[in-house]
Amino acid sequence: MRKLGIVLSFLAALGLWPSVVMGQGTIVGPGNMILCPKVATIAVGTTGLTQVAAAITGASISLCGWHITNTASAGTFTISYGTGSNCGTGTTVIIPAQNVSNNAPATDHIDFAFFTTPVSQALCVNPSVATIAVVLYYNQF
Repeated sequence: MRKLGIVLSFLAALGLWPSVVMGQGTIVGPGNMILCPKVATIAVGTTGLTQVAAAITGASISLCGWHITNTASAGTFTISYGTGSNCGTGTTVIIPAQNVSNNAPATDHIDFAFFTTPVSQALCVNPSVATIAVVLYYNQF
């Protein structure tokens, strides 16, 4: 019996004695990644705030990325959301001005969403010059 006490004391000193296990706390955020099977485009020729994905009442738009090209030497674009014609009401910029040129397209695309708009908002792009073409990867539900 004395040997058992010594062994138990030794295990407790090493931290190998069973302890109370706490349950996992509340998980914050979605349990699943949001994939983006939809594509929205703007052809060359558009400037100013332009809607690329229309709002659906009660639905959010999740953005996975973009590929934006420019046939001119310089230009910028922003990505935003809002309501009304071409996101003209409550416009909120989510991707600030990014440079894009004819020798350096702007690409940022991952497999799952990194941003989700509030519900009932449209997704818009604001190309600074008429030589920019846009492809956005998104989901909406």
